Amino acid sequence: MLIDFTMENFKSFKTETTLSAEVGERLSKYKRTNTLDIGRTAVLKSLLIFGANGAGKSNLLAGIKTMQQMVLNNPAKATDALPATPFLLDADSGNAETRFAVDFKQGNAEYRYEFSYDQKTIQHEALIKVHGNRETVYFERVGQKFLTLPSALTEVAERTKANTLFLFMAQQNNDAAAIAVMTWFAEDLVFVADFDEAEIPEELAVLVRNKRVKQQLLRFLHFADFNIVDSDLLEGDRPQLLMGHKVYDTDGQYTGKDKKMTLTSESRGTRQLLLMALSMINAKLTGDGKTLLVDGFGDSLHLALSQALVKIFNFAANQNQVILTTHDLPLLDSALRVDQIYLVEKGFQGISELRSIFDFRDSRNTSRQGISYMKRYIEGRFGATPIIDADGMLTSLMDL
Repeated sequence: MLIDFTMENFKSFKTETTLSAEVGERLSKYKRTNTLDIGRTAVLKSLLIFGANGAGKSNLLAGIKTMQQMVLNNPAKATDALPATPFLLDADSGNAETRFAVDFKQGNAEYRYEFSYDQKTIQHEALIKVHGNRETVYFERVGQKFLTLPSALTEVAERTKANTLFLFMAQQNNDAAAIAVMTWFAEDLVFVADFDEAEIPEELAVLVRNKRVKQQLLRFLHFADFNIVDSDLLEGDRPQLLMGHKVYDTDGQYTGKDKKMTLTSESRGTRQLLLMALSMINAKLTGDGKTLLVDGFGDSLHLALSQALVKIFNFAANQNQVILTTHDLPLLDSALRVDQIYLVEKGFQGISELRSIFDFRDSRNTSRQGISYMKRYIEGRFGATPIIDADGMLTSLMDL
């Protein structure tokens, strides 16, 4: 489970920015449903990130994705460039290092792992084990100098390239702590694929080979009011998911036959719902404790479906996290805690800033009923709303 993610000097996020899934202090609303107790602390089952177009919502998830890719993929050569995309709209940040840090629970252990880098080298890297209120530095390096290092990994450190994360080398040497961290990045941090893709990822599509999963999926689609009555797999080098629809005659009577079609024939909304359903089923099948990240949630779904999914994310039985970005403002008034709602705003200097509604003092009064966060957001009470001049937009098009 993700506890915190921090990044600095990445794309539009210039200053240190933290996305926290840790529950806010002295908040009890929806505690039994929307939160999970993971030992030292409790975490939120879902985080919803709102903001205007171009504010930087996708950049926030891109930072997590970049960290994951760097952890899982070691540069083959010492001269390979690292994926440095610093803030570029001032005189200094373009030459400064980018920093990522993540605090998470993996199994029964909690870790904090962080590193900073520029295009050529890893500048700093550390792995910390967290035991209640006590922290133990497992390893730490500054450049090629190791400040803390288990004696069993001394030779591994000597083989580590300047542009290679020591974590990758340590897990290759069968180090238990490094393997635990790598496992979390590889298996427990799950990015739901791009909804624009015509095909469902193979690892999700093949789930329908399991009859029970197939039945669950079809029941889910039925209750979501989708006219899909069957699903199958078109086997081949890349298995493809097929969805079955009822066939009717010219009088509108069901012929008793179904027509199976590939996902290229389905709407984007249908693909989005299928992808979300299979991702949640897969998380359950693989042991729970997953963190699912979704960019552009609800873009092609009816509001009622988006609201239903958010409710599912926060069901008491759900043992996974979902972090999503969305433009669907009515979701602000879902059954959410104030610490589950984040807002991204970009200032005139092009710098993105992330804030939780929990940070606004008057939003913490949970005793008041009927508060519309969507209304207050639109009114600009929380910032993060675009300043749009419709007349000016029209004039600019008409003056061609």
